Amino acid sequence: MTWNRFVKSLGLTLALGSTVGCGDALRDGSYMGETLYMVEGEVKSLAPAMKQGATRVTLAWDNWAREGDVTAYQSVELESRNPPFDYQLSVVDEPFDEGLNDFPNGHIGFAYLFIYEDVNGNGMPDGEEANRWSHLRGMARNHVVIFVPELSPAFVATLKEWGAIINVDDLKQGFNLARGVCTGTDSSFDTLEIVPDEPVPVADPKDKSVTSCINYH
Repeated sequence: MTWNRFVKSLGLTLALGSTVGCGDALRDGSYMGETLYMVEGEVKSLAPAMKQGATRVTLAWDNWAREGDVTAYQSVELESRNPPFDYQLSVVDEPFDEGLNDFPNGHIGFAYLFIYEDVNGNGMPDGEEANRWSHLRGMARNHVVIFVPELSPAFVATLKEWGAIINVDDLKQGFNLARGVCTGTDSSFDTLEIVPDEPVPVADPKDKSVTSCINYH
């Protein structure tokens, strides 16, 4: 993947313990707006930081169809805490158009949730964290955030023909949450299911207690 954009468009609330929403630690207060979408869950584990920097949590929008592996970021600083702890990630901006994939009859965005160490302050992963997901400090292994700016009948038909989302009729305009579906095949992409908002666990990529049906490549 190629990492090329950093956007201050997330708000983060952290809660110690086991109850989501009890915390009030807000980071990156220089840009806050109305919440358009929220992702929440538990950070179960984090890989040790190889170098010290600002720990950041990000939605990484992977544009693999329109320009070929261009990734845009919505990112916010994460206070250093010892897992497990709960988080709420508030999205206050839509992703850049360049982060969306250009399909016939419409555009669609796919974002992975990562935690990484920003060593040089440039607001994006560097070195091995930029090139290999297994070197990130944490990630949501089995969930993807999807964004659709416009959902026309023609675009719905395109997505059904594509076949990677098993329940396209549940997709709505705007932000959606999708979960990986294990198909038992070595597909070049992933099979996804649109799901109601549910807790999204984040863990060290090497944490074998967290399973995934998403093919990271």
